[in-house]
Amino acid sequence: MKHNLPSLITTALLFFCALTGFAQDFWEVLNTPAGYGVNSLAINSDEDIFVGFATSSGGGVFRKLNNGNSWDTSLFFSNNLIGEIYIDKSDNIFAARDELYFSNNNGANWNLVFNQIMGINSIYRSSDNSTFFGFWGGIYKSDSINSNWAQVLSLDNVEVVNAIIEDTISGILYAGTTHYFGGGGVYRSIDGGNTWEHFGLTDCHVSSLALNSSGDLFAGSRGGGESYPFNCGVFKLSNGQTEWINVNNAELVTSMVINSKDEIYIGCSDLDEYTGGVRRSMDNGQTWESINSGMGNQDIENMVIGHGGHLYAGAYNSSTPLFISVNSIVTSDFDGTITYANVAGTPLSNVHINLLQQDSLIGETNTNAYGHYHFNDINNGVYTMILSTTKPWGGVTASDVLSYRKYIANISSLNGIYLDSGDVNGSGDVTAADVLLIRKRIAHLIDAFPAGDWLFNNQPVMITTFHMTYNFSGICYGDVNGSYVPTAK
Repeated sequence: MKHNLPSLITTALLFFCALTGFAQDFWEVLNTPAGYGVNSLAINSDEDIFVGFATSSGGGVFRKLNNGNSWDTSLFFSNNLIGEIYIDKSDNIFAARDELYFSNNNGANWNLVFNQIMGINSIYRSSDNSTFFGFWGGIYKSDSINSNWAQVLSLDNVEVVNAIIEDTISGILYAGTTHYFGGGGVYRSIDGGNTWEHFGLTDCHVSSLALNSSGDLFAGSRGGGESYPFNCGVFKLSNGQTEWINVNNAELVTSMVINSKDEIYIGCSDLDEYTGGVRRSMDNGQTWESINSGMGNQDIENMVIGHGGHLYAGAYNSSTPLFISVNSIVTSDFDGTITYANVAGTPLSNVHINLLQQDSLIGETNTNAYGHYHFNDINNGVYTMILSTTKPWGGVTASDVLSYRKYIANISSLNGIYLDSGDVNGSGDVTAADVLLIRKRIAHLIDAFPAGDWLFNNQPVMITTFHMTYNFSGICYGDVNGSYVPTAK
């Protein structure tokens, strides 16, 4: 019996893929200028990438525009090692080492806002627009960006503030520090950052802080005590509790982020017997898995979630120092308002919405009294909405019939939802047959249209950001002049 060679090759390839678990990598490499390591990393709302690159002789702030192929290496900080880059919700960019600068035009120009300080290692803008930076020796605060600076936390000059975050619900601020001769840990402020108190994890080299949606606080540590094996890993302080619990003592944690699904991602140092790369916990820190496919055991220094939902990771000592997750790791909020296509824009309450993706029902909801709808925890992708309402049909008169007849006779034009409202038989066009059906319904000779009573001009929606708003309208079939004012219920 002869075997077909192409068929045998195909079978062998399929067997190999199944045997080896062939699958898409979690990470892909982003091209970067040769010879630089990532010292700091931030992403703006347009998904432009800003990186503090470093070498033994210096570095600078480099920028790569979204979908761009090259890096701009000529920004203001060329040849300076950058300790921290931070971008606030208004896309103001902060960059620092021993001086603090900010740019409000995407890095084209920079303003000096603070100088003569030792080693700025963290920057944060709080919900009340106060600006904080942490350095070797404490924290400074400004009530804006570049004025009225005051030191609000004073520490030894051998203790560095590595992270500052805020619980935006309670307004409590937290800071994580490293003291190389004993002490340090986590500090807390309950008065907007004006005063601070020690909040645990003494002798831990706290590198990063993050909060989940339940208000649980997580701290990542590079180690502590007399040598690295002590006090390393991830520590958790449950909301309302006072005792820190170590939920991962097997990693030297350099960075940490928590996404909208409360998945915890930690960047790890590749030092001595420890393995670098990224770990993930999907059960609030109880178990951890390595997600290094496409990356390897890199010495990860920074991580950030971009506005498109992708996770970025930067490595300090690597020939490939910058990585992006192949897929988004976040879910989104999706909302909008549905109004009637009349002059008043009357809100359409109690409209039922089925949200589908490839014919699978993802969620359903009803609009409220203001015509507003809202879907939570939606993955990025393309969705369609199927809408229905029990509101009565109405608003159609002889005036509407005349408008459709003028359109058919090319005397006047119609477009959009107003044109589509005339296709009452669902044929795809407005013809004399539609006009006849509308006249019959006005005369109560029929009580329904083949196309139904209501038309909505919604389109398929592509969700690509943390929050998306999509507003659209509805109209009764036949109401070309939008004269109807639907009932509130």
